[in-house]
Amino acid sequence: MKNWKKAIALIASMSALVSMAACGSANGASGGNGGKKVVGFVAVGAEGGFRTANENDIQTAFKDAGFDLRYSPTTQSDQQKQIQAFNKFVNDEVDAIILSSTEDSGWDDSLKKAAEAEIPVFTVDRDVDVQDAAAKKAIVSHIGPSNEWCGQQAAEFLNKQFPDGGNGLILEGIAGLSVVKDRQTGFDEKIASNQKVLESQSANWSTDEAKTVTAGLLDKYKSQGVNWIWAQNDEMALGAAQAVDAAGLKGKVTIIGNDGTKAALQAVADGELAFDIEYNPIFGKETAQAVQDYLDGKDVEPNIEIESKTFTKEEAQAALDSGERQY
Repeated sequence: MKNWKKAIALIASMSALVSMAACGSANGASGGNGGKKVVGFVAVGAEGGFRTANENDIQTAFKDAGFDLRYSPTTQSDQQKQIQAFNKFVNDEVDAIILSSTEDSGWDDSLKKAAEAEIPVFTVDRDVDVQDAAAKKAIVSHIGPSNEWCGQQAAEFLNKQFPDGGNGLILEGIAGLSVVKDRQTGFDEKIASNQKVLESQSANWSTDEAKTVTAGLLDKYKSQGVNWIWAQNDEMALGAAQAVDAAGLKGKVTIIGNDGTKAALQAVADGELAFDIEYNPIFGKETAQAVQDYLDGKDVEPNIEIESKTFTKEEAQAALDSGERQY
């Protein structure tokens, strides 16, 4: 009799375990995480002050909102690693994917897979250029500041500073990125015809590379004279400032940065940079809210633009004194 009872209990226990295992596999990526919604974050990773602040803010916001956020940064802007991470998130059947792309093209196949799996995708910071109609269906919303606005602010500042025109240099980011093209588009829309761009050259977002590139360009155009330099991010602006100082031209060349990091604002306050344009990285809460709203069946705007600011010397000092800068 005892053995018979033990056999019945063993069978019941095994049935319960099989049932639990089946439930876990049916939930895909959500299994074993306390029922939290799983969101894959295809990220850029280490790249500078903006990127660190942005990706930390997104991770914190999703944790605070109760999501299981799975962070997958690439290295050295390697798009193939991003594509691999994206496809893995699709295979894992996550509830949503956040994509901060290193390049704006090359995403059609991955996005099409996400659309077929009915996994919503939210692009953040950098938008993507999608040609396939089926792939476009995967993207719910783009969230981030306007890069075109950044370029426009740089051009308008230069037009005011040099009403009679001037000669300038442009330090660009990594070729092929939507951020590079969009900032340049905004700049071209607003720059006055009497402003002459002597040369545009990539310094790959790097301070050291910008210093080297700027030194070479200052020497190359020494006879014509360089009045201004617009760098498409703060790290390159700081490198340009070092080269200008080394050439004995500090105070004679107007330098504009872009991103609004503490280091750049300090350089503006100290007179090393003339103007800085914020590209606000703090939009984790807006991103988490957009994902939550969509998963709850609510409408989400296709483009959620994050407000940014510009900083003159006085405005930069005030922002630093406030102690509220997070990056």
